[in-house]
Amino acid sequence: MKMRNVFAAASAGLALMLLAACSGQESTPMPAQAAAPATGIQYHFVTNKLMIPTTREQAQAFALNVDGVSQEHPKNIFGELFALLTSAAQGVELQATLDQAVDTGQVVSLHMVKADDPLNDTSVSWSIYLGQKSESAPKFDGSDIFTLDTATPTNSPIVGSLTNGHFSGGPGAARVQMFIMGQLVDVGLIGVRLEADLSAQGCADGKLGGGVTVDEFNGKLLPAIAAGINQVTKTDAAAANAILQAFDTDEDGTITIQELEDNTLLMIAISPDLDLLDASGAFNPGQDGEKDSYSVGMGFTCVPASFDAPGD
Repeated sequence: MKMRNVFAAASAGLALMLLAACSGQESTPMPAQAAAPATGIQYHFVTNKLMIPTTREQAQAFALNVDGVSQEHPKNIFGELFALLTSAAQGVELQATLDQAVDTGQVVSLHMVKADDPLNDTSVSWSIYLGQKSESAPKFDGSDIFTLDTATPTNSPIVGSLTNGHFSGGPGAARVQMFIMGQLVDVGLIGVRLEADLSAQGCADGKLGGGVTVDEFNGKLLPAIAAGINQVTKTDAAAANAILQAFDTDEDGTITIQELEDNTLLMIAISPDLDLLDASGAFNPGQDGEKDSYSVGMGFTCVPASFDAPGD
């Protein structure tokens, strides 16, 4: 299935937001995980920087061990694909587009961490919520007040631990909402892992990783990607030239899914790289030897903020 190269092409003009973690809405069965802590102090944060990898170095930096295979390097084909697209279509500002969406309050990702001790605790929960768009640009200085988007489901937290201020949690499931050139796509992640350096003042070096199944690519991403990338070629002349030169092999001014799948510049990334599901479709990494998912990794930082979270 030649899907990975298609995913890369979607990133032109991309804004991406985290919706929620460890969702009961996820259709893929997940293993039982540790119960969320019953006690603890609640720390509220907002993402002030959301990072997509645009170089191979960043792709590796944001990678997490999604499949639990400790002897292998963490994978992030998501980042490798973005790096390939950036190389093939220079001038497409992937990170700048995302920065603008976060800085203006169009993408609001909220976090609630529950822990007895923000430095060391063996039972910690990390919940991620989608916030409503801000009427004005956030200050990200601790004074911002946000409102949850109640139209989205309230899901369970990622459960993990804190050691010397470093949180590590998962696996779980998550919903990731992507805006691909103005088109909204809701994508499920499985085997979700989250890591970050945490304090009461916020989080640094945050990483969220997981896997996207082939079915998610087929059923949700492909239609939006095909329409979105062609919309960019019509509205952004500078980006259009680079994109068309890289991908429009028949030179008809329209890029098809087939052209993206067959693109020689992206042939290094045309297959899933993770075996996360068993023959029954349950999350059970490394059981049947079939690569069925694509590794995803992104970075983030967060700062204190105020909002009413479920259970407050």
